[in-house]
Amino acid sequence: MTRARGNLPDLSWVIDEAIPITASLKQVTGNARMVSGRDITPATIERADGLLVRSVTQVDEALLTGSAVRFVGTATAGIDHLDVTALARLGVKWASAPGSNATAVVEYVLSAIAMSGYLQSILTGTPVGIVGLGAVGGQLAKRLLSLGCQVIGYDPLLMHWPSGVVKGDLEAVLSQTVVSLHASLHDQPSFASQGLVGVAQAEDMLAASATRSQPGLFINAGRGGLVTPQALECLLASAWTTVLDTWPTEPSLDGSLLAQCDWVSPHIAGHSKEAKRRGSELLAHAVAQWGDQVGLVRPAITEPAEMTQEALPATPTNFICEPGEAPEDVIARFLCHASVLAREDARLRQGAMPHITPELFDRLRQSYEQPSEWTGAQLQVSAGSTAIVTALTQLGVAVS
Repeated sequence: MTRARGNLPDLSWVIDEAIPITASLKQVTGNARMVSGRDITPATIERADGLLVRSVTQVDEALLTGSAVRFVGTATAGIDHLDVTALARLGVKWASAPGSNATAVVEYVLSAIAMSGYLQSILTGTPVGIVGLGAVGGQLAKRLLSLGCQVIGYDPLLMHWPSGVVKGDLEAVLSQTVVSLHASLHDQPSFASQGLVGVAQAEDMLAASATRSQPGLFINAGRGGLVTPQALECLLASAWTTVLDTWPTEPSLDGSLLAQCDWVSPHIAGHSKEAKRRGSELLAHAVAQWGDQVGLVRPAITEPAEMTQEALPATPTNFICEPGEAPEDVIARFLCHASVLAREDARLRQGAMPHITPELFDRLRQSYEQPSEWTGAQLQVSAGSTAIVTALTQLGVAVS
């Protein structure tokens, strides 16, 4: 490894303007140029020592060849936009932010289940199928198990299987009444996930739902490329309820397909205020560690904040329960109240005339009003029974 001289903060950085510059990140990337993620080009980074991106920037050999970049960081959990093989060949170190958006996505999925009318079903025994049990899928499974739900998971790459999750193959997991996708997107053998749900899998899902009173709920808040466009068309033409935050063709969306979906949003499930700050903090520490490895002098920075709780409101939020209200009804009402889905669904549909262009898709994401996470937040429950308090606590709220 080549040793360098100098101070880490003096290096030149290009940073996606969607990445919050926290105090820690500013300490290690003091000489930074902020650029829109889709405007990062070879010319933009030619003289940069480091590059920090989000998922809209494809980082590959075409972008990096001829540049001075020695370190690439992405403030996202997914790395499908990084050509890690090319980075290794070019001798460029890289880092991501695994788990930074997990809580936000879990909250989105739980709200989507409630908004779609499937919460009562899973609380009374209908299993949830989860494809991918990494940072996000694993936390979703844990939250569902806490609520007393049954979970069936598929993840052939997982080394340590989570307690309480039933292990199934892909067909078994996709045949469940509620299915949520959280696998990482890649095309490397073995177990490539690009196009994991194709027409054959979609047809099997329809066959499994033929005799159910509730046909099924399909949620993709993972990566759009996990599902082929043809499989999506198959599901949309059926009685299944579909909730899509990520899309096979994004950032271009076909208006006719969008119109067939039950709930839609512009790839914002993981974009809470806390998630973005976590991503920045994780990158700050990754940059600092890289600086240590190459011999650059850098300032001391604090340890990363807890991944599940950060900047929670000091004053409890009041939540009024009706006398005799059932715990499952309270949970559903809370999740629907906390959900951004209705608002984002309306924003996305308003632009579909007749299609969503990449430019509009980016504007919708950039103008997204990021919510604060409710996990771990203080909730003052009025007129709630012990059973309601217990249920909300199992959901992840701190009830007083």
